[in-house]
Amino acid sequence: MKKSALLLTAALATLAAPAFADDNVLRLRMNGDINSVDPISTTNYTIRNASYLIYDVLFALDENFEVQPQMAESVDVSDDDLVYTITLRDGLTFHDGSPVTAEDAVASLQRWGKVDGLGKIMFSKMDSIEAADDKTLVITMAEPWAQVLPAIGKISSNIPVIMPKRLAEQDPGDPVTEPIGSGPYRLLVDEWVPGSIAPYEKFEGYVPREEPASMAAGGKVAGFDRVEIVNIPDTATAIDALLAGEIDWMEEVPADMLPLFEGQDGAVAEPALQSGNSLQLVVNHLNPPFDNPKIRHALQLALEQEPFMQAMNGDNADLYEICAAVFFCNTPFESDVNTDRVLTRDVAAAKALLEEAGYDGTPVHIMHVTDIAGQDAAYSVLKPMLEEAGFVVDEQIADWATVSTRRASKEPVADGGWNLFFTGWGYVDQINPMTNVYVAGACEDGWFGWACSEELQALREQFAATSDPEEQKKLATRMQEVTHDLVPYVPLGQVYPSQGLSTDLDGYIRSPVPFFWNVSRAEN
Repeated sequence: MKKSALLLTAALATLAAPAFADDNVLRLRMNGDINSVDPISTTNYTIRNASYLIYDVLFALDENFEVQPQMAESVDVSDDDLVYTITLRDGLTFHDGSPVTAEDAVASLQRWGKVDGLGKIMFSKMDSIEAADDKTLVITMAEPWAQVLPAIGKISSNIPVIMPKRLAEQDPGDPVTEPIGSGPYRLLVDEWVPGSIAPYEKFEGYVPREEPASMAAGGKVAGFDRVEIVNIPDTATAIDALLAGEIDWMEEVPADMLPLFEGQDGAVAEPALQSGNSLQLVVNHLNPPFDNPKIRHALQLALEQEPFMQAMNGDNADLYEICAAVFFCNTPFESDVNTDRVLTRDVAAAKALLEEAGYDGTPVHIMHVTDIAGQDAAYSVLKPMLEEAGFVVDEQIADWATVSTRRASKEPVADGGWNLFFTGWGYVDQINPMTNVYVAGACEDGWFGWACSEELQALREQFAATSDPEEQKKLATRMQEVTHDLVPYVPLGQVYPSQGLSTDLDGYIRSPVPFFWNVSRAEN
């Protein structure tokens, strides 16, 4: 038996035989394990994607990227744009049988507002948020702010999910472990085996909206009785499973494996909007050596994008783009300002900066992720580039679940901290200065890496206060200039990988975030 078959057998060993043959089961393979049920305590896309099965939200974006009510029945905005009165729709029930109330929504938004960048800004401009009665919550702003509904209607990390008040009152730094939401599926905790399988069943108490599904909005109709997220670390094994009809969807198909789908009837590989992102090397500003700005600039000079993109995509040049724009290329806020160090590798200049900065050979700790093929390839390029420029590298093999947990540590490397890791925020997050984590400059209250800039904080406040497109463009350009000097991350190219999808599925929603309602098994 070949190695991939052995791995597949191990990955699927926990599946009961009757369920495996059931057409009413949707099986998914995501980039990483489901090791958390709390999308507020992490921005990990894998946890975000799975959380949409469990939780619902007050508002959501439709396919035109317009905010629509979801758990909300209606919203009334006062003439002075200060008071938002939100009425919940009838029939909202949590998975434990308790009704969803306005108090649950208030507590959930407050928890989200403690960690999400846009949420923090919203709460800083808020006078109060309270439950007027069981079905009505009232948000009163201290000043008009047009981003209120877009903020609580955002569809990507951190998503402002609604959970019971008793859970939402838990500090967001302490992840919730009881998966109680009011979404179309509920997690079967007794069958959940982290590292192997996360099974969900249709929640009979969920009442979908009457409107047709439209991206994250509209009716969330559960088309399967059961959904299983299967952890298959080896990508080739996952593709074997998809082509054999043993799973229905996989999040990312590496470019060098696209030929495996040629001539296949059971599955296709297609461009994945949710994976269109920038390969980003995140930099920890708290730990040496990158607590020194000159050494961060040396890091920029040590790298170049093309080798990373070629390692990840091979000769498929149409799957990537060389791009150093903080707000992505081909978008309203695209800019080439202050990109010289990012786009031009200069090993001699990097070595000179290291010497000028007094670099003492402190090892650069990198966590080499092997269970996401694209990242595996990128890390293989990273280490020799860093060493050629004069950095000492300490590389450790890891999986994405481990990295997504360890990156939250602010401790020294020796005590569980880190220096660098790869990630990939999608364009739905990055094109907007209000949701792009790298321009927050929020110091130790910010996203991983904890880059600190009072000017970025001020620029973001100014951006939120204006609706003038020319002024917004000017502010965004300045944000990019400051960001590339601060170096919260190094952009290493814009990537357009593919997802794998079974051909016998109907209704799959093409979206920047993968959703698994509205999808069903096609009739033969």
